[in-house]
Amino acid sequence: MPRLSVIAAAAFLFAAPANAHINLVSPAPLMDGHAFEETALKAAPFGAPGVEIADAAATTFEAGQEIDLVLDIYKIHPGEIVVSYTRDVEGEDVFPVYDLPSVKTPIPHVNTLLQVASPCSAEVGCATAAPGVMSHHLKVKLPDTTGDIILVVRQVMRDKMYVADDGRVDLSEAYYHQASKLHLVAARERRQAD
Repeated sequence: MPRLSVIAAAAFLFAAPANAHINLVSPAPLMDGHAFEETALKAAPFGAPGVEIADAAATTFEAGQEIDLVLDIYKIHPGEIVVSYTRDVEGEDVFPVYDLPSVKTPIPHVNTLLQVASPCSAEVGCATAAPGVMSHHLKVKLPDTTGDIILVVRQVMRDKMYVADDGRVDLSEAYYHQASKLHLVAARERRQAD
């Protein structure tokens, strides 16, 4: 192995772990955004490898309620924050798409509750790298259904979409994921519990 490659490999192995790109603060996530040296968030669909979703604790809300979702942003990328939900503990219906026929093809999202542009910073604009943590609040209306759901929060990074010579788009590096398990109850049921 050439000397330069050995030095580069050593630098990679001993580098301090990078900050997570996003961290769901509220509602409580299945797994903190800083778990597993910040690699957990790349694991689709929930950013919580090894967590038994069926056994995870759930936060109770009213069905159809509007909640304040709080997200810390550590790395700014041009793109979107997409909030969706599923009832499937495997998340097959919200699994991200990794291949598009062209850049003009919209990224398909299902069970979408909210899709907004990623926040920007006054210091660096909408480019990669933020000087610290930005707390981002989003109003999200929950689905008008009862029972357990998994709320999925996804950072889609447009600058990490790679276009091949044939025009196809590779999105394998374009996502970070986090999720929260929610238990939705009818309004009268919530009042009775209080």
